[in-house]
Amino acid sequence: MIKKYFLTGLVILLPLAVTVAIVAFIINFLTDPFVGVFEQFFEQFNWYPRLKVLVHVSLQIVLLFSIFFLIVFLGFLTRLLVFKYLLQFYDYIMHRIPFIKSVYKTSQQIIKTIFGTQSRSFKEVVLVPFPTIGGYCIGLVSSKAPILCEEATGKELISVFVPTTPNPTSGYLIMYDRNIVQKIDMKIDDAFKYIISCGVLTANESFPVPPPPQEK
Repeated sequence: MIKKYFLTGLVILLPLAVTVAIVAFIINFLTDPFVGVFEQFFEQFNWYPRLKVLVHVSLQIVLLFSIFFLIVFLGFLTRLLVFKYLLQFYDYIMHRIPFIKSVYKTSQQIIKTIFGTQSRSFKEVVLVPFPTIGGYCIGLVSSKAPILCEEATGKELISVFVPTTPNPTSGYLIMYDRNIVQKIDMKIDDAFKYIISCGVLTANESFPVPPPPQEK
């Protein structure tokens, strides 16, 4: 009986814990660089050590709202013809600064790929030999491999992203010979579902929420 209660509570608690962890990661990722600057300024005041946690949380909340309204405002300005020319000029300058242009261009392409209305995404789900011959992993075909890599190997290569479990946001980018990659009839969403659930859930299944255990 205790085991049933424990498993039911675990199924309810774990999704909440994962959701909180992901949201906390996103919040920290967006706010920590700015919060650190403000906290260095507040360290000169005597009251700061006593209210450090409160100040940190308050700064995060204020920064989140500020970032949100700044993004909306920039989106509005982008629609204006005059601001479009300024944005193009800014883009032109950023693409010509040594070192900065590489980082800026790469991040710009990634963001456009993820959030753009005409974005390129993973093309198909495949099975690839990983991490050893005889073992297989779910892989997501991202694109054709660079021509230089094909010329160096003399083979037709494709770029495959092999996600890690249970966090598919990290993984390995591997170039495979097209002949050893096996296509499978699985949707991208189903592949992520399978990976996140550590193989528990397969295609056409959903995360079950068991009914509360009944008293005997």
